[in-house]
Amino acid sequence: MRKKVSVTFYYILVIWLLLAIASMRIPSYYFWLTGFFLFTTPIPLVLNLVYLFTWGWQRSRLVIMPVLVIVFAWNYYQRGLTLNFNEKPSEAKAANLPKTATLDVLSYNVRIFNTYAHLQDKQATNSRDMIKWVAENSADVYCLQEFYNEPQSSVYNSVQKIVKKYGKYYFISNTLINRVNGQFGMAIISKYPILNKGTIKFEKLTQNHAMFADLKIKNDTVRVYNFHLQSMSIEEQDIINTYREQNLFGKDLRKVLRRLKNGFIKRSYQVNTLYDHLKDSPYSVIVCGDLNDVPYSYTYQKLNRQLLNAHTAAGWGVGSTYNGILPLLRIDNQFFSPALKVSNFKVHHDITFSDHFPLTATYIISQ
Repeated sequence: MRKKVSVTFYYILVIWLLLAIASMRIPSYYFWLTGFFLFTTPIPLVLNLVYLFTWGWQRSRLVIMPVLVIVFAWNYYQRGLTLNFNEKPSEAKAANLPKTATLDVLSYNVRIFNTYAHLQDKQATNSRDMIKWVAENSADVYCLQEFYNEPQSSVYNSVQKIVKKYGKYYFISNTLINRVNGQFGMAIISKYPILNKGTIKFEKLTQNHAMFADLKIKNDTVRVYNFHLQSMSIEEQDIINTYREQNLFGKDLRKVLRRLKNGFIKRSYQVNTLYDHLKDSPYSVIVCGDLNDVPYSYTYQKLNRQLLNAHTAAGWGVGSTYNGILPLLRIDNQFFSPALKVSNFKVHHDITFSDHFPLTATYIISQ
């Protein structure tokens, strides 16, 4: 009887996983509950491993079922916990390639360099250190989200400190200018010439958008995209209140769920707009940005349909990119065309200036 119940539950588990995989293909504007359902995807993946070890320990012939599920769902396991057994160290491998054959890319949500008072001390030490770290980074290309430049400021004149001081090429898309002429937006900064550039607008009444730049790299041209999709808009205090204060539980929980729902729907539209643009690119692409969504989501799946993910291709482990109270969130990504190769990928967990960790990858442009 116990064995029958166990097998029945396993069948339910497999159906659960299949429904989750199918739901990744359904945009939330068609059925928004899929966004919440996809948060549960790691559960059947983990429980399948429990069955694997349990039936393996019991030497049961049923162990073949979780083995087959792992083979079928390996790519989805890799999204949550990447295991790359390729030749290491990949950095040494990249170093042996001709320099003209590689492109080092930094992607970083810099949180407007912490310009707001509640994010900063009186000397703006954090902002100074972050701008200095970005400016001195050895990457060939920077894709910066939530970029901020205040030309008259000695602290936040980021274009002068990051771009002009080093003679780099740049493209900045400004979405807002404040009363001190501070410019908010995104930036693509490159040591290589920019042949063409443009902005991809999503919907009205949003500052979220994407941008691209065609970079001339010796005899090759690569199109680099930088994007920032709709935020989850969840305040950490809302999460704390949901668990700590009973009188606020219902109110804050409803607020969190409502914001999540709106985010699922908006990101579905936005990623479709981005995808429609990049799929027609005449060049190989590198797509960097703040997805604001987990690897088991429609937005991730949409980009992964045509592109490879740098973390799953060359990274290791969970690769969490969010620097906050919610653990293990990988919401920042770099994707790339199959015609390219990635030889190294790293999330810099030691760089804690922002609420996001910076990502760097080395791409092989030509052999």
